[in-house]
Amino acid sequence: MNQFAIKEIKEMEKKLAGYQYLLTFRYANLCIKADPMALLPVSVLVGTALMDLEQVAEVNNLGEYHFAVVPNNPDVLHDVERAILKAHPEFKVSTEQMDDDDPQSTFLLLEMPEVDKDRRDLLTDATKSLYEECKARMEAVVFDEKKGFAELLVKEPESLKEISDAVKKKYEEYLDNIDGLKDKKLTEIEDAYEKYLESHPENGQGDDIDVSKSMRLFNKEEA
Repeated sequence: MNQFAIKEIKEMEKKLAGYQYLLTFRYANLCIKADPMALLPVSVLVGTALMDLEQVAEVNNLGEYHFAVVPNNPDVLHDVERAILKAHPEFKVSTEQMDDDDPQSTFLLLEMPEVDKDRRDLLTDATKSLYEECKARMEAVVFDEKKGFAELLVKEPESLKEISDAVKKKYEEYLDNIDGLKDKKLTEIEDAYEKYLESHPENGQGDDIDVSKSMRLFNKEEA
């Protein structure tokens, strides 16, 4: 293949990989499980200095749905808490101590919000919307790439199929990747919703019962 084409396809792949990473980051911030990537946007104001969370605290996962955030200095505990809630106001935050007799062992326990029906619907819509946005951007990259090859293909028309196949292969590879990210996120949402229903059985069939009852009443009125 023409060396120019090889270089351009590599550049195209970098852009596709960038959009895939961006989608991964955005999905991590549709918080369901405790994903450390969700804390990357957290910047802590300590005095007059704005610092990354990892500069002022240690973050540990406690199971699938909790973080323990241990400040390097107990004096910045409230600064860290404010920064986290600014980035993720949906988190449940409590102050705990590793040692009841040592106030210096205080840390923040972050609990991911439950996924009730309203949140499930919101997260599902957001997951699909972010996917479609990512896909559209990837398609635009491929379109621009094909335009860039126009002059080359006039001079070397025999390269058309080889280049087209290479571009298509890379696009389909990354499309498969983001399809997998979307499916994984949707499954994660449904699993969290099932977990919510198990712990709140009174909400399990409420909507279905209401809908069925409404339909029966509507049919009677029609009759």
